[in-house]
Amino acid sequence: MSHIHVCLVSEQTIPNILGIYHFMPDKVVFCTTEKMENQKRTDSIINTLKLYGLDYSNSNRHERVLVDQDCLDNCEEKLSEVANRYSSDDIVVNLTCGTKIMVLGAYNIFKGLAKRMIYTPIPRNEFITVFPKDDSCKSPIGYNLKLSVKAYVTAYGVKVKNESKLNQLKANASSNKDLCKWMVQNYKAIEDMLYEFYKILGNHRNDKEFKLKMDYSFKRAEEREFIKRLGMLPKNNKIEKTISKDMIRFLTGDWLSDYCYNEISDLAIDDCVAGIELISPEGVDNEFDVMFTKDNALYIVECKSLSSKKEKYQDFLYKISALQQDFGLRVKGFMISTTRDILEQNGDIKPHIIKRAKQCTTELIHPDNIADLRNFIKNHVKGLG
Repeated sequence: MSHIHVCLVSEQTIPNILGIYHFMPDKVVFCTTEKMENQKRTDSIINTLKLYGLDYSNSNRHERVLVDQDCLDNCEEKLSEVANRYSSDDIVVNLTCGTKIMVLGAYNIFKGLAKRMIYTPIPRNEFITVFPKDDSCKSPIGYNLKLSVKAYVTAYGVKVKNESKLNQLKANASSNKDLCKWMVQNYKAIEDMLYEFYKILGNHRNDKEFKLKMDYSFKRAEEREFIKRLGMLPKNNKIEKTISKDMIRFLTGDWLSDYCYNEISDLAIDDCVAGIELISPEGVDNEFDVMFTKDNALYIVECKSLSSKKEKYQDFLYKISALQQDFGLRVKGFMISTTRDILEQNGDIKPHIIKRAKQCTTELIHPDNIADLRNFIKNHVKGLG
């Protein structure tokens, strides 16, 4: 007797991945549609499971049953053939995804035949047994798989362009932890110096190195302390040093994303990456400052450290919005900014920015509260508070 898992394929792939991993069947039957196959949703599910050591790629481990998603008779006919083919096996049916017609057809056919039928109430990280109606129905059962950032994006057919560099980016951010925290705590005192760095280095973020020559009249003790921490001891208010690409990017904004990465990594999240570059199924690539997962949900953090005429808040929020549309499932954004151009004269965040952020399911943190970022994230992510 084999263990057969029947699932209904739709744009939301995570519930099916979690269900298959939880039951670890001998074979998976994907009830899918022409549209979902064109979008390669079944392939995305299979590819994600491979990341966790489950290979259902060959025909002995899975089959695909194409149905008309809008025709109940067609769905029942195709699923009845599946039920007859595996009538002597243990069958578990996941009713979470698919169209309502597909769900209704699956329930009608497998009620009384399946060993169990389950449903995952999105965005909860657990399933409910809807059949049989016995003691197993009384309490939801938690899923035992927590997806990494790479696994989550793989589940939606998105590729990681710079996967080989992610560990090094994490290591770089971790090595800057103390410095970044000091910068946040002393930001107002060093902001002028950071802006001078930005004016000189802003157009050189992709250079392998840069021979920095800068005259700067120190105004505060914190500025001298900052230069000392950077290892750029000045002579007669002149700063001269050849700096690496990593340092160029750090001084022109990456310090803030490094700070966010370190603060979030110290929380009870499942995975966190910095500077990840993604390629959408349509071939569009983009870079994101910080991404993390918690209980099989994906969160995006975009950082803005300095004002620039070329950088508008609409661009940052649009990037978050576009990613949400690509993923389509429980994606929440955070916008972190040290600049005060988002504030009104009374110190409140401008209403039109708040409105636009809400449309993107994005939370904005006030520039004065960035030092308390860890608690801000905890209060806005389920399972951390």
